[in-house]
Amino acid sequence: MHPTALTPGERSELVRLRAENALLRIEKDLLLKAATGFAVDAGALPPGAAGKPEPR
Repeated sequence: MHPTALTPGERSELVRLRAENALLRIEKDLLLKAATGFAVDAGALPPGAAGKPEPR
C-alpha cells in the first residue's frame, strides 16, 4: 500500500463528504434563488437581478 493511500474508512468518509458537499451546494443555490426572488418582490433588488448567476 502506498504511504499516502487512504484507508477504507477514510475512503468511505471522503465519499460521504463529497455527497454531502454536493447536496449543500444544491441547497445553497436554491436558498439563494428564493432569497433573491423575495428581495426582488420586496423592491430591494431590480427585477433583472433574479436571473443573474452568483459569482464563485
